[in-house]
Amino acid sequence: MESIALAVNETQRVAQHKKALVAACVGNFIEYYDFVIYGYFASVIARLFFPADNEAASLLLTFAVFAISYASRPLGGLIFGHLGDRYGRKTPLAVAVMLIACSTTVIGLLPTYSAIGIASPIILTAARLVQGISVGGEYGGATSFIAEYAPPGRRGFYTGWQTFTIGLALLVGGAVASIITGALSAEDLRAWGWRLPFFAGLPLGFVGLYLRLKLEETPHFSSVQQTAEIERTPLVTGLRREWKAILIGMGLIAAPSACIYIYYIYSPTYLSVVLGFKLADAQRANLYSLIFYCALLPVFAHLSDVVGRRPLMLVSSLAIMLVTYPAFHLLDPHDFGKTVAALCLMSLAFAPHSATALCAMAEIMPTRLRYTGLSVSLNIPVTLLGGTAPFIATYLVSRTGDLYSPAWFVIGAGLCTLVAAYAYKETLHSGLR
Repeated sequence: MESIALAVNETQRVAQHKKALVAACVGNFIEYYDFVIYGYFASVIARLFFPADNEAASLLLTFAVFAISYASRPLGGLIFGHLGDRYGRKTPLAVAVMLIACSTTVIGLLPTYSAIGIASPIILTAARLVQGISVGGEYGGATSFIAEYAPPGRRGFYTGWQTFTIGLALLVGGAVASIITGALSAEDLRAWGWRLPFFAGLPLGFVGLYLRLKLEETPHFSSVQQTAEIERTPLVTGLRREWKAILIGMGLIAAPSACIYIYYIYSPTYLSVVLGFKLADAQRANLYSLIFYCALLPVFAHLSDVVGRRPLMLVSSLAIMLVTYPAFHLLDPHDFGKTVAALCLMSLAFAPHSATALCAMAEIMPTRLRYTGLSVSLNIPVTLLGGTAPFIATYLVSRTGDLYSPAWFVIGAGLCTLVAAYAYKETLHSGLR
């Protein structure tokens, strides 16, 4: 009878792990799908909300709003991180997913500049700021939630699914953008077609809210609650006692910040506006590279549970530095196949680190400070490098005349990550703190 009871308990425990993983990943997908579709339709939004005689100026203003939304991500991380480390992971994550759903719906319904004038870009900016607060609270919270539910020996694989859902959100957003762009005329796309992906925000948000409210608190945080080890000021304590871990975490996320936003979010605009691809072809090429990238992530996440986190991060960050510039030279509007191969080559260099970094960061943070520590480590580099990446890339091309200059931005971020990966001490066998 005792063996049967143990088997039942083990089955329930595994089911709870899977349920937690699905809820965290579904919510994570919703957050990032809502957040990134703005980038896919940046060239359309530029003409509708920021009219200017110079097309480059309109696009710069559009990406400036893209960057401004990232300024609110650290604020969201601090607010939600404090709540998550004081009161638990569950409720802040539920609130985050509804915030972004509502703000995304506002963007989809927003009248253009020609209809309501200056109020239009102001409301657009406000909605993007709310999205930034939401995603800032989501990032560290979802990582904490998944890592604290993951079974020993499979933490790399479990947390790798969070990265997978970010890639999947990019993929689905890209697929939706490609279908809409290919199916509609340019006039219909500008008139109403670009709004369609934004309308999915609210129903998806309710799905994420339902799944997250059904979850129990993580066992690691519950243990901290039971032993009265809750931190009253997690940010102050984290900065004072865990500053080394936070700095290493910031370095580890530098390359992902640049790569995700240059390789996958900015690339459709780069290929179409800078290199002269048809927008539909640019989005399709990006879509193929995202499929390849997503397929690689579970493989490398599993491998990190075998060989460790550090080797994959070192090799990947070095590969990013060596591959990016030559791959940019292969992007050719007259050779679609070579362009897809170049984008996939960059994905292959990036995927090992992308699949591994979140787990490594979660393992170097203590449970009582993990939500806040991860939020700081994740959101500051993403704000400084990811949020500004499309703007900086557009500026570099416009200012220097070098079509391949965005590659140097990625290489610089890769160097920061290489240094951090070298400083990181392997945590494969040490478990969560």
